[in-house]
Amino acid sequence: MMMIPYRLLQMRRSYAVTALTLVMLSSPVSAQTPRADVAVEDIVILRSLRLSRITPTDFCAPSRTGFSPATSEDRHDFKAVTTDAASGKVTNASGASVGTLHSCLSPTSDPLIASFYAEGKVGGVSLVGRGQCRTTKRDFPETGISVFTCQLDLTGLPSAYVGGQLTTNTLVSRTMLGAETDPSGYMQMSIATVRLWKTAIGAPSAG
Repeated sequence: MMMIPYRLLQMRRSYAVTALTLVMLSSPVSAQTPRADVAVEDIVILRSLRLSRITPTDFCAPSRTGFSPATSEDRHDFKAVTTDAASGKVTNASGASVGTLHSCLSPTSDPLIASFYAEGKVGGVSLVGRGQCRTTKRDFPETGISVFTCQLDLTGLPSAYVGGQLTTNTLVSRTMLGAETDPSGYMQMSIATVRLWKTAIGAPSAG
């Protein structure tokens, strides 16, 4: 077997390392520039309480909401939520008021889905939302309780944001207003997550 001189072997290894380095530098993954350590979104966890429900006014007109005449017009208060850092469990869902929502609901051809429109503020940030609410369970986990999930695509935001989304995990009892439920013991009404995405350089602002 022919022996390769040690110096030649070292040179070959050096060439191989150089070639591998060039390949890595030219690959799409290595070409990515690490993002600067700046926040690109704001995330807020809230509890919503329904304060009132009335026969829809002109606020819920189809020209504003974009859907057929609403059947209900609601006002909500947003409360700050505190969670345990170790477990993530909610320890206080009745914190300071940090926002409001004025909303409209309208039935659709699907009895489980309602069209949802809202205007409001979260932490001083004005927003407009369009989306839907879906009934996921009725009389569950016991009679008199209904469970929903709602979603709003957010626009009408300040120019610092390109868009956002609001989603909820919602529970409603026979007592539709306020914090006390019937049957008792549940946390009414929604735990909501709001995500607001900040405007990147060259990106259009929220409409």
